Amino acid sequence: MKEKENIDFLNLIYQNAQMGLIGIDCVTDKVESKEILKIIKEQRKEYEHFCSNAEKILLKYGAHEEEISAMQKLSSKIMSELMTINKDDKNIVKLMMEGNEKGVIAIKEKINMYEDMDGIDKEVLDLAKKLYETEEHNREEFESYL
Repeated sequence: MKEKENIDFLNLIYQNAQMGLIGIDCVTDKVESKEILKIIKEQRKEYEHFCSNAEKILLKYGAHEEEISAMQKLSSKIMSELMTINKDDKNIVKLMMEGNEKGVIAIKEKINMYEDMDGIDKEVLDLAKKLYETEEHNREEFESYL
């Protein structure tokens, strides 16, 4: 496998976690339930951990993380604002679950492609699989609040 594919995959992992952070930051001050807020804050720590780990591995490749585009950030923030206008915890939970589901799809698709390539970096693959499991868990964690 070429170094570029590893770097691209790491950037996908980084951006996936970064989108989670943006989504969480957009809704944290609107959550009324202490239980839901606790879950969201725990998930934020997880996403920070993934960003940090991706950054560390990227440095091993002599690369740096690629931030998500300003347009993606703005779009995510606007969507979050629109979806949480009434500050209803149920809507916030749905929004968070939808974000997790998008993350699951994006990372699983890349994992499937990556596993079939030659010369995969096990450290990158392990980080991606851990992110996938975390996204799945995070989505499931919200189900009881619907």
